[in-house]
Amino acid sequence: MSSKELNRSQKRFLIHTYSSLSKIEMVLLHIHNNNNIPLQLSILGKLTTNTGITKKELEKIITDIKQQLSAVLGEQFQFGYFHNPEIGSLFIAGHLTPTFLNKIDERELASLPSGLLGIFKGLGIEVEEINNYLDELKNDNYCLIIRGENSLLDTIEPTLNV
Repeated sequence: MSSKELNRSQKRFLIHTYSSLSKIEMVLLHIHNNNNIPLQLSILGKLTTNTGITKKELEKIITDIKQQLSAVLGEQFQFGYFHNPEIGSLFIAGHLTPTFLNKIDERELASLPSGLLGIFKGLGIEVEEINNYLDELKNDNYCLIIRGENSLLDTIEPTLNV
C-alpha cells in the first residue's frame, strides 16, 4: 500500500457549524441520499440560553432536543449535557458523548475551563478552528462532528454547505 493510499484510508474529524438542528438534518439527509454510507456523527450545542430555568423546564428542553435529534441520529444515540463556564449549558449527542462526559475529579471533562479546547485538540483540530467553533457555540449555533476516512470526508465536505 502506498503512502497516498494509506493517507486516504486514515480517519479524521470534520466539523461544520449550523444555526439549527433542522439544517443539520437536511444536510445529513442529502449526504445519505447521495452516498448511503453510515457515518460516525456527534452534535454539540447549547441546551438553552435562559439561565434562570427550573429543573422541570430543563427536563422538557432535554426531551425536546432528544426528539429532534432522533430524526437526525436515529432512535438510539448517546446523549449527555454539562455546564461549561465560558459557554453555558451544552449537550453532546452521538458517538463522542463518552469523551465529553469523561469524569476528571468528579467533573465532566467538557465542563472544565479548558476542557472543550483539550477535546477538540485531541480530535486533531487546529487551535484557530477551535476558537471559531467555540465562538459559534457561544452564538447559539450547533457543531456537527463527523468522523470518517479521509477519502469519504473529502467526498462529503462540499455537501456540508447545502
